[in-house]
Amino acid sequence: MKTKSNLIILVFAIFAITSCSDDFLDKDFRSNISGDQLQELAESNPEALLTIASGIEAGNQFFLNDFSTAGHGNFHDEFGHMGYNLGFDLMSNDMVQTLSHWFVHYYNYTARIETSNRTDAVWQYYYKIIYNMNSGIRLVPSDVTAEDLRFIRGRMLGMRAFAYFQLVRVYSYNDLGIPLYTDEFANGARQPVEDIKAFILADWEEAYTLLAGYTRDTKTTVDQSVIAGFLARYHLEYGNYSQAASYAALARSGYQPMSTSGLSDGFNKISNSEWMWGADINTATSTYYASFFSHMGNLNPGYAGLLQSYKSVDKRIFDAIAPSDARKAWFADAGNPFGLPKYANVKFIDDTDFEGDYVFMRAAEMYLIEAEAKALSGDETGAKQALYNLVVTRNPSYTLSSNSGTALLEEIRFHRKLELWGEGFAFFDMKRWNAALNRTYSGSNHATFGFFDYPSGSPKFIFQIPLSEINANSELGIQNPF
Repeated sequence: MKTKSNLIILVFAIFAITSCSDDFLDKDFRSNISGDQLQELAESNPEALLTIASGIEAGNQFFLNDFSTAGHGNFHDEFGHMGYNLGFDLMSNDMVQTLSHWFVHYYNYTARIETSNRTDAVWQYYYKIIYNMNSGIRLVPSDVTAEDLRFIRGRMLGMRAFAYFQLVRVYSYNDLGIPLYTDEFANGARQPVEDIKAFILADWEEAYTLLAGYTRDTKTTVDQSVIAGFLARYHLEYGNYSQAASYAALARSGYQPMSTSGLSDGFNKISNSEWMWGADINTATSTYYASFFSHMGNLNPGYAGLLQSYKSVDKRIFDAIAPSDARKAWFADAGNPFGLPKYANVKFIDDTDFEGDYVFMRAAEMYLIEAEAKALSGDETGAKQALYNLVVTRNPSYTLSSNSGTALLEEIRFHRKLELWGEGFAFFDMKRWNAALNRTYSGSNHATFGFFDYPSGSPKFIFQIPLSEINANSELGIQNPF
């Protein structure tokens, strides 16, 4: 049996090799350290293994100092998860870009084609998270007994599943899913969507169990409430409505809708009591011009504010907001004191020097998941109450909905489009609702370079797998349609 010190050296050696490798889909899962030896290290010196595993989990960044995530050069629309959130939103009906500049490839749907650097970046970014998480999960076996290591395993499983969830929603085509790489095996061929879904669910369910009793130090890491939020998203996406409503209620437990003053704080502070998970941006992690607020903050120095590449709300949403709703102030009206064009957003404002925090999950989403899921499962009373509990905090004049059936569902979905505007949900919701892209309606405020329509279910709503992956992976199989 190797000594504890020698075992630690071996583990660090493996970590150094895996973390430095550029081939993050490497299929060689062999190790010089046995499972028994890893378990010995976990039990005899949990601090050592905790440090190693924590380092791998912390390597999963949703904001990157090297914003060029796929090695394409200084692409200022590539800065991690929040950048892709913005790109996907610009592929929906709900967001307008006023200047043909960064992010135009999403707005005009060229980001999705196989030769685009953007589909390459999305693919590589989320698979890199999967690689990092697999590297850590291998070090923390499922039967580990040390509590801190159970928590680490739970967090890494949660993040791996999150990356797969993003990828399968972007790249799946009919029953064709994506390659599956785990801590134990690899398959470069496109796996059936149902298999990917089952893998995601298993990871999140195990993570939820493992994270029972875990208290995090910061909202930048996931805990059981965030995993419940993931599970609520998953079950809403795939039509398991009673589970979606239940997990949404669990997720938001302990969080309250923010006050009306919180609604106008610029959505840049992770300390906001409603935020469940986010990134705490500071001088070390700021990516400056290649950042969310540079592109989204119309009142900030950056691409939106200085170059006037404004991000605006679709006219149809703006016109439907009640005058008494505080969220109406998220968007500029005619003659506004900011000098912005009508419909330009002032929801996102960074009051720092490119250090505004990023929101990934907040309690409002959970109220909306609960409301939609209950409406879809026939519990209209519960749906109305969940919707009321959120909307009345935004609009004191709001009363319990008298709608039912399709009208109630449309009301809930309107509030989802409004409440979560700019937070990365609109494109996926459009697909989930089987809605069409319609930007050419009479009076549309969409820019002419994005002025086109696609019918519901269009293959244009599916990203093609990047050409780099097709060339590198002989197992892959069929490409998505153009």
